Amino acid sequence: MAGAFTDVALEAVEAGWKPEEVAAALVELADHLMLGMIANRNLTQDLSILRRR
Repeated sequence: MAGAFTDVALEAVEAGWKPEEVAAALVELADHLMLGMIANRNLTQDLSILRRR
């Protein structure tokens, strides 16, 4: 995964992004991915509880 991560970062820099912008964008993407995973997990748990009723 590190290779793909580096490839994306290098492509962004080659496209004109500053390295700091690339790092910030990748952190934000990772954060949104995690928040989405948590929301989906919570929704699955809530639906499971509702189905039992």
